[in-house]
Amino acid sequence: MSRTAIILLVALAALCTCACIEPPSPSAFYRPPDPLPAGPPGTILRQDALSHVPNGARGWRILYLSSDPSGRPIAVSGVNFAPLGDPPPGGRPVVAWAHPTTGVASRCAPSLRPRSLLRTIAGLKPLLAQGYVVVATDYPGLGTPGPHPYLIGQSEARSVLDSVRAARLLPEAGAGDRFALWGHSQGGHASLWSGQIAAAYVPDLRLVGVAAAAPATQFTESFGLDLGTLKGKVFASMAFTAWSKLFAGASLDRIATRSAVPVMEALGRGCIETTGEALLEAAGGVLLEASFLKVDPVTTEPWKGILV
Repeated sequence: MSRTAIILLVALAALCTCACIEPPSPSAFYRPPDPLPAGPPGTILRQDALSHVPNGARGWRILYLSSDPSGRPIAVSGVNFAPLGDPPPGGRPVVAWAHPTTGVASRCAPSLRPRSLLRTIAGLKPLLAQGYVVVATDYPGLGTPGPHPYLIGQSEARSVLDSVRAARLLPEAGAGDRFALWGHSQGGHASLWSGQIAAAYVPDLRLVGVAAAAPATQFTESFGLDLGTLKGKVFASMAFTAWSKLFAGASLDRIATRSAVPVMEALGRGCIETTGEALLEAAGGVLLEASFLKVDPVTTEPWKGILV
């Protein structure tokens, strides 16, 4: 048996194992009304109380209005946490958390796993204890129907900033107009973009600071360095899968080898936070080590333009 055949068997076996261990699919809560009701960005379409919250706090899953980079209204999901008790005069300050990569499939939304939010929203408990409202978007296409515009700055930023608007429109939260941005990895990228457009996009709110941990920026350099690693190939596969659904001419078969395409598509259906997806990463890594890209995305359109 050839080495390639063995690699394919290993990958397929792991993919079959992963298929049995999946995160929950989005419920009816995440299906936007059709047509979307009129309203400004941040308008809350639905809210649902969360049962897993830190002591001394309350929380809600929310579905709110936002807009895509072209200005068309969309629905985005997320969560909102607030301390118990009455807010101070002027309202509580808000921290908008932007999460790291969880995947590019709709079922990879963090709000679909409410128990895990207490550990995946960095600093949640101390922020609530100090009187902050914490709001965390899922980003467009996670939870809500896709595609997810992975690492597309304008899209991420609008969903983050509109989550702050939504927090202010939730009376029980008691949120004021002062807010800070805080994110990691993909979320660091989202936080930086949010800070860049905040003055023009949310002039009624007061941005007091931006914190970005390990932001996913400098794509061209990162792709050149990371495509030699398993992790880099897994994240690249998610990016190329998402972009293939968003941009004309960005189909996977134009950039990837024939053997890599089905594994990239499988990785695009997987989520980072589940045990099954850890196996999926390993399977994908084995196959992608053997055969991956057939063109350089840094020098080839449309990927070159997307990576700018």
